[in-house]
Amino acid sequence: MLVQALTRHARRVFGEAIPAVGVPLYADARLYGEHGVPIVMYGAGPRTIAESNAKRPDENLLLEDLRRATVVVACTLRDLIAE
Repeated sequence: MLVQALTRHARRVFGEAIPAVGVPLYADARLYGEHGVPIVMYGAGPRTIAESNAKRPDENLLLEDLRRATVVVACTLRDLIAE
């Protein structure tokens, strides 16, 4: 339900399909996954780790992407609270 809501709102806000894919990240969320706790991570930014220069001094994020991702999360939360 959460992933479906996120992808639905992301498509509407960004005007393109934002696929739900697994990507290995250096985030603490991986520790939960290692113990069987389901994880959904959603964030703003470039579509790939390479495009964002993740974990490097020149890591980047367009502020407009951050604004739009915030709208996606807010709309998703609204949906989940309404159910």
